[in-house]
Amino acid sequence: MRMNSTILGLAAVLALGLVALPVLAATADVDIRGGEYIPASLTVEGNTTVTWMNYDEVSHTVTSTGGVFDSGPIEQNETFNYTFSDTGTYPYGCTLNASTRRTPMQGVVIVVPEGMMVEENGNETGEGEPANMTLADLVAGDANLTSFADAVGQAGLTRTVLNAGGPYTVFAPNDAAFEALDNETRTALFNDTEMLDTLLMHHVVRGNYTAEDLMEEANATNETVLEALTGDSLNVSAADDVLTVGNATLVASDLAAENGIVHIIDTVLVPPDLLPPENVTPAENVTPVENETAVENVTPEAPAEEQRVIP
Repeated sequence: MRMNSTILGLAAVLALGLVALPVLAATADVDIRGGEYIPASLTVEGNTTVTWMNYDEVSHTVTSTGGVFDSGPIEQNETFNYTFSDTGTYPYGCTLNASTRRTPMQGVVIVVPEGMMVEENGNETGEGEPANMTLADLVAGDANLTSFADAVGQAGLTRTVLNAGGPYTVFAPNDAAFEALDNETRTALFNDTEMLDTLLMHHVVRGNYTAEDLMEEANATNETVLEALTGDSLNVSAADDVLTVGNATLVASDLAAENGIVHIIDTVLVPPDLLPPENVTPAENVTPVENETAVENVTPEAPAEEQRVIP
């Protein structure tokens, strides 16, 4: 009996000791080498601490596009770490860009819920069944989205997000929408990878929103607001069963991918301050020249407030 009691006591102590052991926090590493983040795309579970190590002789930063984190200058052999508590997509880059690479340094951390880590092969579901196409695949294969697909392919970071992250809802401008941009604007966008990524991610929001979901929310509140991956707001409204996002109209909807859904729109949505407004304003909305000179025809007898109607 004494031996049994002793064994039971030891078992209880061991059990308490096991319960008291701290849970090891998840960690992940990103190397900074040759003006690149390696890996450029990292998928982790929530509450993971990511550590960046700079192996370059020049300084770099790890600066979140949405202002979530900013390392400041990281010198050679120094590190920066950040713990990702919330799920989501966190694009980042180097504000110093101290490298010989023409393409800006860019990376992304994709945070999924704890216990739902994406498998590295990314080609099979939990049941071993083949996965459907990703958002990037869907965009690349749609004949109406060739310009958007070219932009996604050139930007790089957006392609990574649409391949590995999600679920997302993508409002993809059709080819006619890109053709409506003037040549100067198109050239500026496609020659600046960082600006192009910002433009594209302004068209992506977290979550799966079908056209029916958007219609219900818009009808219930007159207008619903979604947050793009850039942190900017997209206003969705409905009138006569027609959905609009900002100044764009949905012309096709509910194109489903494994990690989200695509709606095709007829206008490129431009984030605030990314481009001069006149570069994306349709010609028919520009004030006619004759109206701008109408002030010359105001008679001296007209009240002052009437003369100020037209600046």
